[in-house]
Amino acid sequence: MCDYSKQLYHFDSTVKQMTSIPNTPAEVLAWLQRSHDVHDSLQVTDFHKVYSQNAQVKFANYPITVGLDAIKEAFVPTFDQLTYMKHTTRHADKVGDRIWLAVDITYRVKDDLEHEDINVPASGLVTLVTEGGDAGKIKRFEVFIDQTPVRQRIEAVNNKRLVLSQ
Repeated sequence: MCDYSKQLYHFDSTVKQMTSIPNTPAEVLAWLQRSHDVHDSLQVTDFHKVYSQNAQVKFANYPITVGLDAIKEAFVPTFDQLTYMKHTTRHADKVGDRIWLAVDITYRVKDDLEHEDINVPASGLVTLVTEGGDAGKIKRFEVFIDQTPVRQRIEAVNNKRLVLSQ
């Protein structure tokens, strides 16, 4: 597995879609950064730039979500509970049409008066579409993560809000 954490990277924000298939370590890192930027926006409006129409997402122990619209719907409830999310790639490697990655994700929960950063390690396996109009987009994304700290913070913030409103 390659360690990209020490490499410098410049992202061209004019890139509209992820249509090329990354091959070199630098291209893999750039591809991941574009994907992270889309997710870190906490909006689903640009998901079409990273997910194919028939993409599948397997997130932790949740059932597989199939199709771009269903994937958007699955992310909205989580995004609505956050004010910040930032992915930092620690390691990545591409083998064939698959990208293996390890990331650190920082979250902040909406309405958290303490603005606590919650840092969670995660890993993933991205399978890319290799042909056609969706080439270079996600065909399948498997995310391995324990979101217990995030769920606990959301619950704590909600409980505190209830106490303060009484």
